[in-house]
Amino acid sequence: MTNPLHSPAFYAGDPYPTFRELRATDPVCWNDTAGFWGLLKYEDVRFVSTNPGLFSSAKGITVPDPSIPNPVLDGSLIFTDPPRHRQLRKLINAGFTRRQVAILEPKLRAFARAALDGLDPGDVEFAEQIAAPLPTRMIAELLGAPDADWERFRTWSDATVGMDDPDVELDTFAALGQLYEYFGELIALRRNGTLTDGDDLLSVLVAAEVDGVRLSDADLLQFCLLLLVAGNETTRNLIALGTLALIEHPDQFRLLRENPGLIGSAVEELLRFTSPVANMTRCATEDVEIRGRLIRAGQYVTMLYGSANRDEEVFGPTAEALDITRNPNPHLAFGCGEHSCLGAQLARLEARVLFEELLTRFEHIELTGAAVRMQATMVPGVRQMPVRLAATVRA
Repeated sequence: MTNPLHSPAFYAGDPYPTFRELRATDPVCWNDTAGFWGLLKYEDVRFVSTNPGLFSSAKGITVPDPSIPNPVLDGSLIFTDPPRHRQLRKLINAGFTRRQVAILEPKLRAFARAALDGLDPGDVEFAEQIAAPLPTRMIAELLGAPDADWERFRTWSDATVGMDDPDVELDTFAALGQLYEYFGELIALRRNGTLTDGDDLLSVLVAAEVDGVRLSDADLLQFCLLLLVAGNETTRNLIALGTLALIEHPDQFRLLRENPGLIGSAVEELLRFTSPVANMTRCATEDVEIRGRLIRAGQYVTMLYGSANRDEEVFGPTAEALDITRNPNPHLAFGCGEHSCLGAQLARLEARVLFEELLTRFEHIELTGAAVRMQATMVPGVRQMPVRLAATVRA
């Protein structure tokens, strides 16, 4: 069946009416153009996510594109299956526990305040001036890179996820080359003893071992790339899309302003409602039947998180509505199973801190032009979002 699930422009627009129709009529649907299965239902996405033996990440995780080889970065955590995946993940798990992430809150709040301190009430570019600085600076901090380099991080990150976007000027492979060269130098400083007392994540990884063997430079570079892209693009997208959703639902925005204690549940609902990561893809390792459809070994299945997070069978008759008081809220915005998002707690904290600081300073935020999304199938981030800010009047 012909459907738009292969199209970057589809994800950069409003995919939800199509998702709703496909959930009702063809929840396990075949895309003729790119040759893959789309999974629209919550339980099907969970089934694939929690069965890595049946559905592998090692042959690609992005929507297939017949015009280019499916990009696979050998050795990267996100492209590995058990047991290697568990070994690699264990190395950095300790740095992303709820307790460890909570320690970062003062620094995060300082970053957020610094970004907002430079803004005057009036017209600003939200995506560039508000949503981007916090997650990018935090990842630079975690990896032990100077704050001054965060703009380069953003450029590399955009080029990596935006290979389908004609407005992204830097070629993806050129960006990867620059990124690897940069982090190669940071790794070398740690390996040769120039930096011996670093407590950043990169220093920890350089000293780490898997089964008695230290990680290679190639392994470390893949970690850096994953953390940069996953930790930057997704959180930036959550902050921008979440704010856009609140602007478009003024009743919910007003409720949040009147009840700042709801920010925690609001972040969860914004994750569900906006699904910053649109999808992930797996490759079937053997013939599997889902809802009467035979998925053959070697075929790709794409888990559509944006659809699963609005599945009426799970979220009820208000599945398409934004409700910042929703409870329970078992969304799949961070995935589940083996490849659930390692930085989920950090993303939650970044979003909570940013919204707390933003709502304290500005009593009104309104769009002054169209929000422009990146042409990308996996993370169609917000590239432009002009807004007008009105300062809070203090008594």
